[in-house]
Amino acid sequence: RSGVTICRKKNIEKVSKTVEYLNSVDTTIMGSRNGHAPIFLWYSLQKGGIEEIQKKVKMCHANARLLYNMLKDRGVKAFLNERSTTVVLQRPPQDFVKHWQLACEGDIAHVVVMPNVTVQ
Repeated sequence: RSGVTICRKKNIEKVSKTVEYLNSVDTTIMGSRNGHAPIFLWYSLQKGGIEEIQKKVKMCHANARLLYNMLKDRGVKAFLNERSTTVVLQRPPQDFVKHWQLACEGDIAHVVVMPNVTVQ
């Protein structure tokens, strides 16, 4: 089931909380998200099919592995699960975090490798 909840601003402020890794305030109920993601997935399937999505996933895995190796080669502590496109690393200086809009929490940051970002 799905639905929509509309609240007055004064009530939203009661459930708002700062989320460090988003660098923003979450005003959603239990971290819910909008309905755009299913629409984008449907569109991607219609446009390129499962083969195109598989190709993008393979590219993201390769780019995640490349990023992981580049970080390790530079002495940065990093971690990458075998089937993940999320590279976790030690939190870099704040100016670097801000420039690259990294998601951080405590002393770690993470990069989610996406198909729209290339190695170049």
